[in-house]
Amino acid sequence: MFRPMAPTRGLQRSVLAVEAMQLQLRQAGLLVRGDGTTLDLEPKDALLLAFLALEGPTPRARLAALLWPDVDEARARGNLRQRLLRLKRTTGVDLLVGNPLARLADGVAHDLADGWELLQAIDPSKAGGLADWLLATRERRARGRAEWLAAAAAQAEAAGELDAALEHAHALCDLDPLSEHWHRRVMRLHYLRGDSAAAQAAYARCREVLRQELGTAPSRETEALRADIERARAGAAPAVEQRAVPLSILRPPRLVGRDSEWAALAVAWDAGHPAVVLGEAGLGKTRLVTDFARARGGVIVTAARPGDERVVYALAARLLRQLPREALDSLDGAVRAELARLLPEFGAAAPIESDAGRARFFNAVAAALAAATARTAGIVVEDLHFADEASVELLRYVAGDGSMRWVFTARAAETAPASRALMEDVTRAHGTRIELLPLSVQQLAELVDSVGIEALDGPRLAPALLERTGGNPLFALETLKAWLTQGGADAAPWLPAVPGVGALIERRIGRLSSEAIRLARCAAVAGQDFSAELAAHVLGARPLDLADAWAELERAQVFRDGAFAHDLIYEAALASVPPPIARQLHGEIAEYLVAHDVEPARLAEHRLAAGQWAPAAAALLRAAARSRAA
Repeated sequence: MFRPMAPTRGLQRSVLAVEAMQLQLRQAGLLVRGDGTTLDLEPKDALLLAFLALEGPTPRARLAALLWPDVDEARARGNLRQRLLRLKRTTGVDLLVGNPLARLADGVAHDLADGWELLQAIDPSKAGGLADWLLATRERRARGRAEWLAAAAAQAEAAGELDAALEHAHALCDLDPLSEHWHRRVMRLHYLRGDSAAAQAAYARCREVLRQELGTAPSRETEALRADIERARAGAAPAVEQRAVPLSILRPPRLVGRDSEWAALAVAWDAGHPAVVLGEAGLGKTRLVTDFARARGGVIVTAARPGDERVVYALAARLLRQLPREALDSLDGAVRAELARLLPEFGAAAPIESDAGRARFFNAVAAALAAATARTAGIVVEDLHFADEASVELLRYVAGDGSMRWVFTARAAETAPASRALMEDVTRAHGTRIELLPLSVQQLAELVDSVGIEALDGPRLAPALLERTGGNPLFALETLKAWLTQGGADAAPWLPAVPGVGALIERRIGRLSSEAIRLARCAAVAGQDFSAELAAHVLGARPLDLADAWAELERAQVFRDGAFAHDLIYEAALASVPPPIARQLHGEIAEYLVAHDVEPARLAEHRLAAGQWAPAAAALLRAAARSRAA
C-alpha cells in the first residue's frame, strides 16, 4: 500500500496529491484511490514499485535492464522514461525520484512487507527480467512463513494450546501440501486433542494428495504414526522404539480416576444445571470436559487463552464465532447490528454510550445463544482464569437465564475476582461444583498401566510417582516421558527432572501473594528442618502472622500437611530463590538450629550452603564423632 507520510520541502505539491488520492497497491496489481476507484497496473509497473519499496534505491540503468533484458541499454532506459511518464499522468504524482539512483519519493509509504506471497496475482512470465527476483522473494517469504508457523505450532503445543497448534499445522499443510512432515503433525495434534477420527481423516487426506500429485503412497514413518494412533485408540501397546515417546504417553487412551467426577457432571448436565470444574494445572480438567462433550455430542467447546485478560471481549468474540452460522443468520437486523461489535462482518457498529446500550448488546448475545439452542446441546468454557473481565461480565448475564447448559473450568488459585463471582453465581442455586483432586497411588498405577508400555510397571512405579508428582496426572506422564527418553528401564532408577513441568509450577507459585511466596521459599531452603517456628524466626514474624500465607499455600496445593505437596513443587520453589538470598537464608536457618540443638550433620549442611566454612567444619567433626560413637 502506498500512502502519504509527512511532507518535505520541495515536494509539497506532489505529497498533497498523494494525500488526496491515498494510493494503495494491492496484491491483485490494482492501484486503488482514496475514493474507491481503481486502476489496473501493468505487471511491470507494479513490480517496479515493489522492487524499489523492498530493495531500496537502485540505479535507473539497472532498473531498465531488469525490466527489458532483451534490448540494448539506450532503448531500455528510454522505455523506463516513457513508463514513468505514463505512471505520473495516471496517478498525478512522481512516485519515483532521483537520478542516477531511483527511489520512492518522500511521502510515499508501503505495506508490501506484510504477507508472504508478494503480488500473488502477477504471472512471473510477464515480469520480464524481474521474474527471477519475484520468484526468489516469494520463495524466501514462504520459507520464512513456514519457519514461523512451525515455531508457533511447537510453542502452542508445548503450552498445551492444541487448538492454536492445530491451526498453525493446517496452515503449514496449505503452504506445502506435499510435505508428509506437516501432515503427520496435523494427525498427531488431532489425536492429542482426543479426536482419533479426525487424525485418521488427516491421514486419508495426506494419502490422497500424495496419490494425486506424486503417484506415491505415504512413507513408512507416516504409516507407523497411523498405526500408533489406531493402537492407542484401541488401548493396545504402541509399537515404538524404547527411546521414542509413544502417543499413549502424550495422551493416554482412556480417562483414569475420574469416574465420580464424570458421574457428577452427567447428573448436572441431564438436569440442565451449570457445572464448574476446578483443579490445578495438569489434573485433567480439559480431558474430562472435552471427553464428556464429545460423548454427549453437539457441544461447543471454547477456551480463554493466556493474554485474553488484556483484550476486551476476547473470549466472548471467540464463543460467538463458534455458534452455528445458521443461528446467527436467523437473527433480525437489529440484533445483528448489536453483534457487529464483535462480528464485523455484520456491518459497522455504533459505540456503547450508556448502560441501556450495553443492555441491548448483552441481550443481543443472549438472543444469539437462544437461537443456537436448536443446534447446540450446551457450551463448555475452559480456562476461565485467563478470561478478560468484560467477557466474564457478559457470561454472568447470559449464563443465568437457564436456556443453555454451561460447563466452566478454572484453576481456583489463579482465578480473578470477576471469574470467581461468575462461578459462585452459576453454582449458588442448582449448579454443581466439581473439584479435581490428585490421583491416589492405585489410580496412578492404573494410569501407568493404561498407556500399554511393557517397560512401565504401574504398581512398581506408582509410589515413586506419587512422591515425585503428588498424584498430578500431567506431571506423572511428563516424568514418565522424560524417563523413557533418557533410557527408561536401562537408565538410573530415580525419576528425572522435567523442565516443562517446572515452568508450570513456577507460574503457579508466581501468582501467589508476596507473603506466601516468601514462606514457600523459606520452606524450600529449610528443607526437612522447616517448621512454623523456624519460618517465624527467619521471616521476622509471629507464627500467627503466617496463618494467611500458610492457608494460601494449602489452597494452591503447594503445601499439604505442613510440607510441600510433592518434590516437583519443592524443586521449583527452591530454584526461584536467587543464590545470594539462599546463602543468607541458610545462615539464618543455621543460627536458629544452633539454639535448638539439632543433629550436627543437618546444621553442617546449612553452614556449608551459607559459605560459613569454619562453623561448617566444626559441625562436621561433631557429626563424625557421633557417628563413631554410634
